[in-house]
Amino acid sequence: MSIKRNIYFKAITTIVVIAFLVSCEDNLKQVRKMETSTNSPIGEVTNMVIKHTDSTRLKLSIAGPVAYDYSNDSFPFTEFPNGVEVKVYEYTNNQQQVTTITANKAYLYDITDMIDMQGDVTIITHDGNTFNGDQLYWDQKNKWVFTHEPWETRLVKNSDASNLGNTSATMLDASEDLKKVNARNPNDTFISNQ
Repeated sequence: MSIKRNIYFKAITTIVVIAFLVSCEDNLKQVRKMETSTNSPIGEVTNMVIKHTDSTRLKLSIAGPVAYDYSNDSFPFTEFPNGVEVKVYEYTNNQQQVTTITANKAYLYDITDMIDMQGDVTIITHDGNTFNGDQLYWDQKNKWVFTHEPWETRLVKNSDASNLGNTSATMLDASEDLKKVNARNPNDTFISNQ
C-alpha cells in the first residue's frame, strides 16, 4: 500500500508542478505583452531612411536622424522626434520631379497611412512653390493635406496652383498638389480655388 501511495504522491506532485509551470509561463507572457504595449518604443533607429518604390521607380523617401518604433501600440506609429525630411517623387515625360517636405517632428501612423508633421513644416514643390506652417497632416492614401494651424504659401507665377496666390491663413484643407484648396484667412474669410 505504501508503494501505491508513493506513486500517487509522485503523480500528483508532477501534475501540480506542471500546472504551476504552465501557469507561470502564461503569466510571464501576459507580463511581457503588458510591458511592450506601454508608451515605450520597441525599437530605435538612427539615421533612418525609408524608401517606397513602384514599378522600379522611387516614389517616396522618409529620412530622419532618429526614429522610434511604436508598432507595439494599439494604434501603431513611428515617431521622428528630431526632425524628418520627406521627398515625394513624380515623373512627367520621364523627368523626375521632387517635392521636399521638412518638419521638426513627425508621426507616421501605420493603420491610417497618415503623417502628422509638427514644427516649422516647410514644403518646397518641384516647381518652386513653398508652404510654411506650424503643423500639417498628410493623408497619403487620399493625397490630401490639412491643418488648423497658421500657415502661408508663396507660389510662383506659372504654377498650376497660382490661382491661390501668396496666402496666409489659419486653416487649410487641400489636395497635396494645392490644385484644390479650401482655406480660411486670419479675418475668417474663406478662400477656395475649386
